Amino acid sequence: MSVVLKFEVKGSPETGYVLFKTTEQIGRDKLACFQKLVGGLIEPIAYLTGAALLMNEEALNMGLVAWRVPDELEALVPDHFIVSGVKVLVGPVIFVADDGEDFMGFQDEFKANEALIGLQ
Repeated sequence: MSVVLKFEVKGSPETGYVLFKTTEQIGRDKLACFQKLVGGLIEPIAYLTGAALLMNEEALNMGLVAWRVPDELEALVPDHFIVSGVKVLVGPVIFVADDGEDFMGFQDEFKANEALIGLQ
């Protein structure tokens, strides 16, 4: 099994929103796992050296919550995601490994976090 890092906002207007970063396991059917994690069809946000950020391509149309990009992702998210002076993403986002041909999970949580830190 391999893993990806998932960034997702949870909450409501009444209780407030919190951004969660979790480690999620990926099974043999990677595409199905990625689609389940983002809640629909995947769309690359950014191709990085050895990794990629993926989100739901219909996130805006589905009315998913928009959230300010945290510092650990700031340098990885392209400038065309800037809204009112800050970088914003919508819905769940996953950080996956990318070998230039295929998206996949990282070997373990340590490797995923190490890759994320190395790209900042």
